[in-house]
Amino acid sequence: MADPIKSTLGAVSQWVIFNLGSEEFAVPAVQVQEIVRYPEVTHVPSMPRFVKGVINLRGKIVPIMDLKERFEIGGAAQALGTRRIIVALMGEHSVGLIVDSVTEVVRLPPEAVEPVPSALPRIEAEYLSGVGKIQDRLVVLLNLERLLSDMEKKILTDLKGASTEE
Repeated sequence: MADPIKSTLGAVSQWVIFNLGSEEFAVPAVQVQEIVRYPEVTHVPSMPRFVKGVINLRGKIVPIMDLKERFEIGGAAQALGTRRIIVALMGEHSVGLIVDSVTEVVRLPPEAVEPVPSALPRIEAEYLSGVGKIQDRLVVLLNLERLLSDMEKKILTDLKGASTEE
């Protein structure tokens, strides 16, 4: 599979915009498989704090990550019934990303994407592709390929394997 970040930043690209608290983020639309309502999540012990468990999505086991916890974003807890899960490809695996809401899909030309500012609070720059300028607002563009460390990717891969063996 071609690198989705290089392909999205080199031409006009589509991004799925979502909220975590009062902040706006986006992921490359090319990596989004679907967006679903928050289902029942099966807790799995001994996982990193931001891994909430797994869901069975039409026969596929999908690990679920809470991006608010991953990025340590506080704020009022959103009711589970209003939250969404963005099912996205991270490498060769599907992962569900818990978000507060999904707001829109936008097209961004390369000139609307700026490098990650050094003063961006809370989120490590390695997780980001840049900042998108959309009308009068800035949206943080996530790089899903760098969202997990190699060890965390292995944990999620092992988790999917263990879930399918039962």
